[in-house]
Amino acid sequence: MGGAAVPIGDLGDAVDLGYTLGAHVLLSPSSLPSLGIRADVTYTSWNEKGILNSVVNSKTRNIGVMGNVILKSSAAMAMKPYALGGLGLVNSKRSGSIGGFNVDGASESNLGAQVGGGLEFALSGFTTFVEAKFVNAFATKSVHWIPITFGVRF
Repeated sequence: MGGAAVPIGDLGDAVDLGYTLGAHVLLSPSSLPSLGIRADVTYTSWNEKGILNSVVNSKTRNIGVMGNVILKSSAAMAMKPYALGGLGLVNSKRSGSIGGFNVDGASESNLGAQVGGGLEFALSGFTTFVEAKFVNAFATKSVHWIPITFGVRF
C-alpha cells in the first residue's frame, strides 16, 4: 500500500506533506466473517519545513509496526466498508545533510495507536482498498498524522 501522509498538530508545524509505504498481513477466520486481525508495517517520510531546510536538507521518518482489529461488513457486496483500530510501536528519526556530510539525529521508539476505516473492492483474484487512518505516536511532543493510502491485497 502507499499514499500521502498528512502531518497534523506539532508535526504539521514542522514538516511538509509526506508519503507512506507499507505492507500488512490480514487474518480473517471463516467462522467470524465480519472480524479480522491485521499486522501492519509502515514507512513514512516527510521533509522538514523552513528556510533552514534548504541548507540542511533534513527529513523525519517513522517506521511503525501495528496490530489491528478489523470490523468489516459481511454482506456480499463488491464494495465493502471496514473500520480498524490498533496498537503498536513507532520508531522516529530525524536526519539530514549539510554540504554533503550526513547528520543523523537520535532515534526514538514510542507506543503508537491508530484508528480509521476504508473501502475494499473485490476484483477477480485480488482485492484493492482505499484507507484513511489517524495515527498517534505517544512521544514527548505531539506526533500524529493521517495516512491516506491505496493498496492491493492478494
